[in-house]
Amino acid sequence: MDFYRKTTLGLFDSSQKSFTIPVYQRAYSWEKPQWKTFLNDLIEQIEGGNNYFYGNLLLETIKKDVKYEIIDGQQRITTLTIFIRSILNVLATRKTESELKDFDFLTKETIFLKNGGNIKLRPVEYDRACYDALIVDNKDKYEVSTQSQERIKEAKGYFITELSKLPTEKILNILEKIEGTDLTVIELAGKKDSALMFELENNRGKDLTNMEKIKSYFMYQMYVYSEPEETESNIENVSNIFKLIYLLINDYKRLNEDSVLIYHNNAYIKGYNYRTLNDIKEVFKASENKVEWIKNYISELHTSFSNMKKYEQSDDDYSAKLFELKAPAFIYPFIIKGYKHFGDDTKKLNTLFRVLEILTFRAKLINSRANIQERLNSILLSFNGDLPSLITAIKNKLNESWYWGDSNVKNYLNGGMYGNGVLNYLLWQYENSIQNKGYNIKKFSLENEQIEHISPRTPKEGEELTGGYDVNEENEYSEEFVSNKLNSLGNLMLISGSHNASIGNKAFKEKLESYKKNPLLNQQAEIKDYAEFENDNPIWKTSSIDRRHVDIVNFARKKWSFDSIDVKYLIPTLEEYLENN
Repeated sequence: MDFYRKTTLGLFDSSQKSFTIPVYQRAYSWEKPQWKTFLNDLIEQIEGGNNYFYGNLLLETIKKDVKYEIIDGQQRITTLTIFIRSILNVLATRKTESELKDFDFLTKETIFLKNGGNIKLRPVEYDRACYDALIVDNKDKYEVSTQSQERIKEAKGYFITELSKLPTEKILNILEKIEGTDLTVIELAGKKDSALMFELENNRGKDLTNMEKIKSYFMYQMYVYSEPEETESNIENVSNIFKLIYLLINDYKRLNEDSVLIYHNNAYIKGYNYRTLNDIKEVFKASENKVEWIKNYISELHTSFSNMKKYEQSDDDYSAKLFELKAPAFIYPFIIKGYKHFGDDTKKLNTLFRVLEILTFRAKLINSRANIQERLNSILLSFNGDLPSLITAIKNKLNESWYWGDSNVKNYLNGGMYGNGVLNYLLWQYENSIQNKGYNIKKFSLENEQIEHISPRTPKEGEELTGGYDVNEENEYSEEFVSNKLNSLGNLMLISGSHNASIGNKAFKEKLESYKKNPLLNQQAEIKDYAEFENDNPIWKTSSIDRRHVDIVNFARKKWSFDSIDVKYLIPTLEEYLENN
């Protein structure tokens, strides 16, 4: 293990030296707040005239003075090279300025970016083509395919934009400051030293993700508990599994690594009572065979990350509905366990997603301060793939708790629904149920989607309600109507913002004509079927609202009832039972 002080210029200034970020490390993750801090720190340093310290760089020596893997410091080094490229690009647009007459662009590129065929920095494998194109070869365009590639592209654009605002002399001062910046380099001989040193760095309070922390912890524990002849291979096993996990993470579009880590630990470590990494460490320390425990844990963790990628990419209707509903965190541990037990059985997964969609809908409809996770914890921990038992357990627990049970769902649906978080979702599902057979509105959307009050809300002071609504002799709604009908489901429907603005508080007859002309939504076209007529004039009466309200509520109660889930296919036939018994 070697320690020494280097400037960044001294670190890079060798024709043969190169640095590789191993794929078990996270990909490039810095974003605008970190780029801004990086640049502002440099500007402050040149203005203050102080020495600048760039921190520690932890390297594993692959070939002395030639090839190194970056164990810690990859985000800073990657940002540094992107920044150098940005400086060179901005200065290249000012070549005619007197300050640049002796500036050697090629030398700077060979020091920091590429010397002949030797590219100085090699990011994780799946981002190298992007980095080479945008930073090493300085191309303007590259079709990015991962979030880390997008960040590399955006970082270059951000730095070029910000540096372009500065005078040339200041940019040259920044470059000089960077080249003279000190950092402490720690060279390690192998995976054992890397595991030990990275854990020590971690314990000093480095700003790491939980995934990085648990990875370094397990590598260190393998160092502690492995048989001497197995230490290197066991640490290598941990790094290889995390390599596979980071490859999966980089494909995520909606989920993030620390969230999936939490969901996994909810599923297998203490349920919803899991709080921090200390809970994992507590269970680990209580295990008898610690090396096998780590191997089993990280294998299961990789499976969970792999399955959550499948979930993100699933074309199942109910998995899409869970994303549409923005399923809360307590839903995902059930999904993790579901994939474990069902594998690629799409029918069972669909049933599980259906159960969880009902659970999510009820939780968001009622949005109680009561802790639903506390009620579900024992159900989650005991879930072993038995879907009928899961459905029964959740249904009984919610009814027992009352908050999210059948009777309270009915109460909420019968109350004022305007402003409820699931209203739009409910009305889209209702729309799908009344569309013509074979016609699906799944891909439809409304521009500036809004909720229409068919009977308009009470006009502003000084304005009057127009004709066709259920009002008294003073042309006003009754208190009972305002309290119980105006914001009820029977009086609400989906509408585009432009359509809503065009009809405002117009007479019901004019509204009805505009509804009939809508080619998309049947819930607008069907209003004529609920309207009443007096002397051929349509009126939107309380009875109209009530009839429509009952129909929508009955639809919702049936759709989001656990009794509506078909599990007959899970019950074996007599022949299957006899065959298996």
